[in-house]
Amino acid sequence: MIRDSSGMLNAYSGGSDVDHLTAELIERRRSLLGSAYRLFYEMPIHMVRGEGPWLFDIDGNRYLDAYNNVVSVGHCHPHIVEAIARQAGILNTHTRYLGESILNYAERLLATVPDALGNIMFTCTGSEANDLALRVARYCTGAKGIIVTQLAYHGVTQAVAEVSPSLGFGGGQPSYVRTISAPDSYRFDGNLATLLAEQTQAAIAELEAAGHGVAAIMCDTIFSSDGVFTTPGLMDGAAKVVQAAGGLYIADEVQAGFGRTGETMWGFQRHGVTPDIVTMGKPMGNGHPVAAAIMCPELLTQFDDESRYVYTVGGTTVTCAAAA
Repeated sequence: MIRDSSGMLNAYSGGSDVDHLTAELIERRRSLLGSAYRLFYEMPIHMVRGEGPWLFDIDGNRYLDAYNNVVSVGHCHPHIVEAIARQAGILNTHTRYLGESILNYAERLLATVPDALGNIMFTCTGSEANDLALRVARYCTGAKGIIVTQLAYHGVTQAVAEVSPSLGFGGGQPSYVRTISAPDSYRFDGNLATLLAEQTQAAIAELEAAGHGVAAIMCDTIFSSDGVFTTPGLMDGAAKVVQAAGGLYIADEVQAGFGRTGETMWGFQRHGVTPDIVTMGKPMGNGHPVAAAIMCPELLTQFDDESRYVYTVGGTTVTCAAAA
């Protein structure tokens, strides 16, 4: 398994013998985008086209895309391509005008979650949706503490990077963040849901002792960054422990949502507990920049009392066409 200097798996290390054109493109990319942009694979691939489950490189080689976590219904799905093109040729504007497209899609999406989750707020990315979820949780609970798993990844904004241990904490783990072990049956015996709940209870006690309180537990519903653990019911106890302490359960569905577990529309539905906030990201529009946070109306009403949410390109007519 190849790691680059940052520890990223399956990364291009710079040591492989690539052809002249590939080397030139790599250097051009590095000089323009900088070193923060990573490349996959020891022999980087120059993709030029996608169709359904297939990707095609510049030499015409075909690859079965078993990795991609963006295109839920395949590359260049004709229905989505046509919907984007049609709406882009009519109107693309923001949510502060009246319009039916955002409402039609919101009704369809809200019909897939429990009735208690009655409001939706649109963003462009899962990072932004998770950032918004943290903002709402902290405002509505009056607490700052967040609980996540040890290798969690929730996005790249400042707020969510600070609760994404997989990115590294740089100057150290923030005092208002506590991590718990993912429910890995290979490493732990006994009831994994109980283990998760016990760890969560201990994390709450630490946060309260530090004066932060607990605003939320945020978990990817299949723990994908920690290794993918899919046992049903894992989150039930942990979520209820947090809610009993006055915090919220935020279900990060960027990876598991939209039917990707094969059994349910949402990963949280396998755990037998209703989240306070559900977030979703790029698979929502098959890679088009549309994402959202769905939450209880009571939370949004409380948040809106003293705070404003304005996002010009969150839920535009074209992005809603892509998602619908």
